[in-house]
Amino acid sequence: MRFWMFLLIPVIAFSIGCAPTIMGTPIDKAKLEQLVPGTTPEAKVTELFGQPFKKEMVSGDMTKYTYTYYEERPRIFRKNVQTKQILDVYTQGGTVLKYDLRKEGIGDK
Repeated sequence: MRFWMFLLIPVIAFSIGCAPTIMGTPIDKAKLEQLVPGTTPEAKVTELFGQPFKKEMVSGDMTKYTYTYYEERPRIFRKNVQTKQILDVYTQGGTVLKYDLRKEGIGDK
């Protein structure tokens, strides 16, 4: 019985330490294609992507919605794989004015 405890404790600790870190929801390309600058209503943005990570007034009546996604997958003996997506959607007068999707990554998948 003791033998199994000494074997299981490091295995469980190692498994917990190697779990991926995920924050947010990945930006779906199909949903992104539904954003048409000048025609898509502002309400459609939250319908497609949910509540933003940050919502701020940029200038005058322009609003900026920021959506983020971050994932880090630990690896042994090599750098962790990191993926980051940031979507900024600008609206003005109740419609989408423009959007910008930035992707960053470290490591290979």
